[in-house]
Formats: sequence, structure tokens, C-alpha cells
Amino acid sequence: MPNTIDDAPTPQNTPASAAGSYMPSHNAPTSLSTIDEKNELLQSLLSNNPQLLQSIQDKLGTLIGKDSGYFHSLSKSTKEHIYALKTLQLSQFKIEAEFQSELLELEKKFQLKYQPIYKKRLDIIKGVEKLDSKDIEEGKNLIDEEGIDEEDEEGEGEEEEKPEDNAEENDQPGVPSFWLTAMQNLPPIADMITERDIEVLESLVDIRMEYMDIPGFKLIFQFEENEFFTNKEITKTYYYQKQLGYTGEFIYDHAEGDKINWKSNSKNVTVEIELRKQRNKHTKQVRTIEKTSPIISFFNFFTPPSMPEIDGDEDEEFQDIDEELEAELQNDYSIGELIKEKLIPRAVDWFTGHALQYEPEFQPEDGEYDDEDEDDYEEGDEDDEDDDEDDDEDDEGDGNSAEKPECKQQ
Repeated sequence: MPNTIDDAPTPQNTPASAAGSYMPSHNAPTSLSTIDEKNELLQSLLSNNPQLLQSIQDKLGTLIGKDSGYFHSLSKSTKEHIYALKTLQLSQFKIEAEFQSELLELEKKFQLKYQPIYKKRLDIIKGVEKLDSKDIEEGKNLIDEEGIDEEDEEGEGEEEEKPEDNAEENDQPGVPSFWLTAMQNLPPIADMITERDIEVLESLVDIRMEYMDIPGFKLIFQFEENEFFTNKEITKTYYYQKQLGYTGEFIYDHAEGDKINWKSNSKNVTVEIELRKQRNKHTKQVRTIEKTSPIISFFNFFTPPSMPEIDGDEDEEFQDIDEELEAELQNDYSIGELIKEKLIPRAVDWFTGHALQYEPEFQPEDGEYDDEDEDDYEEGDEDDEDDDEDDDEDDEGDGNSAEKPECKQQ
């Protein structure tokens, strides 16, 4: 039985799944050849009759989650023991609800301790904070230990020959494009950023997170004055259901984003403008109108997908639509969690690209690189060496980004 509390931290959404199995009777004589022949016949029958296949799939779908009848077949004494266990589990749920409530208060308490650090980070990024020489030296040692400057050290001599480059960089206050660069190094978010978005995101000066009094959190994007929109801040809020899920944690409900006040359609990076001419049938005068079409943009993040409101009688009608939206809703929630849990607390490591080495999906698998294989060849391969080099040039960059993501420092 689910419980309800007013406060809870971010949940871990774990969708339930159901599976069934069928065991043939031990008394049924079978042979491998007979099974293979029947499988071939069944596959042929289903491939030639898609309606039959769909009918079978629909029938199996209705069986998932159905009561097997096992509990009802138990004796009265056994059922009474199960009833007692169910009541005991209810007591456990109540404790879980109390745990979630106290955990949220603990997270809020430490979130307040982070605020002075994040405020100082913002001032450093904007160039209004006076830097401490001790902080600079300690940070340099940390980055040297991480090996981030190895490539820069190799070209150190070239940099010394052009001191004017350093002088030009020093004229720029703080860290230009800090959050843009950090976001471009975080793969799922980088995929959302288009060329048109880059110029807008250069005015992004801070991203912060705040817990709410009700279950959920909000992400706040702070911008400098820019030529694209009038918003100083754009907020994305994630809400959770007050009712705990079966796992004892909260379930994501929906998200809401602020409206972006674009200064004009030409500055709106979420739409594409098409100019069309229309002729008046009576006066024959020609006028030009603008037709806008939505396009891919990071700023669509602030217009999250939502489930349609339906009545009970319309469940079947909207079932397919719900399934299509499910992936979009899950992706939108995942991006919000990613910003909250990874980007905001480890922003400087995403800016330098150091955080990528802690992402499991970007770690090379064992045996992925084999130097011996690169040197193996048979006699006569020397004649094809030039052709192989040409092929390598043509294939350069194909499919390698996932193995070694590019660090976008600006």
C-alpha cells in the first residue's frame, strides 16, 4: 500500500516489468528435429499472416500482470500468515516514508552550505571576484595531477613566441562561455545544442538548482542581457507525485518550463522562418507573410512534453500516443537529473573535459586497442600501403566520437 508524505528527495524511477515462462510436460515425448520442423512451420505461418501475429501479441499483452490464482489456492491458515506479513510490510512503508522525509531535509540543509561556493563560482566566471594566489596554485596542481595540460606543455615553446596571444586573452574578464563549454562536453546535453543555440548560450552565466517545499526541484538558468530574449532567468521545474511508489521512492510526475520572451521571430532559435508571398484575389496586391516552423533547439528543453488529459473512456484511444510520449518524458527527466546531479556540482570538470573519464560509456573496453594487430601484415601488403592510407583518410572521424569524445574548450 503506497504512502503519502509532503516532502521527498529526487526519486529513482524503476519501471516494473513482468515476464512469464512455459515449461513443457516431462511426459511429452519430443525430439530436436520435431521441434525445429514445428518452429519453421510456425514462423512461416506467422510471417504470411501478420494479422494472426498481431492478435497473438495483443493476447499475450493482456496476460501480463494477471493473477495466476496461486494465492487463492492456499489454505486458510497459510493465507492468514500472508495477511500478517502484509500488515507488517505496511509498517515498513511508514518507516520508509519517514526516511524519505528526513533525507530530503538533510539534502536541503547541505544544499544551503553549497550556496556560498556556487555564488563565488559565479563571481569568478563573471570576472568580478578577486582571485587568491593560493587558490590559483592549488588549482594548478590539481589540474597538473589530472594531466589536462599535457598537450599544452608539448607546445609550450610556440606559446612563448607569441606573448601577444596571452595578452589578448587576459583582456577578457572571467571565463567566457564557461557553461556553454561545459554543456558541450556533457554528451547527452551536447547533442541538444545546435549551431544557432551556441550564440545564445554564450550569454549563459550560471545554472543552479533549488529544492521546493513540495516534492520536486527547479533548475534556474541565468543569462546576461542579450539580443535574443528579455528573460534574465529561465526556469525548468520538475514535479513528483506525493504518493510513494512501490520501491518506497517518489515517482516523476511532470515538468514545467518558463515561457521564453523572444525579441522577434528572427531571434527565436526554436523556429525556422519561411517568407511567403500572397496575392489578393480582388486588388491583385502582393504581400509577404512569415510562416514559422518548429526546429530542433536546446531551448525546446523549456517546453517539456506532457501527457494528454483523457477520460476513462478514452484510455484505449490514447494508448498508442502515451507509449510514444513515454520515451520523450523519460529523456526529459533524465536530462534534468543530469544537470542537477552532474553538471552543476562538477561544472569545472565538464569545462576541462576531466569528468568524461568517469563516464562508464566512454571507457575503452578490454582488448579494444591492440598494438600488435596494427603491425601484422603479409608479404605483398607494402604495395597496398598507399591505398590503405587513402582509405584511412576517407574514413577519418567516422564513428570514433563515442570512443574518445571531443573536449570542447573555447
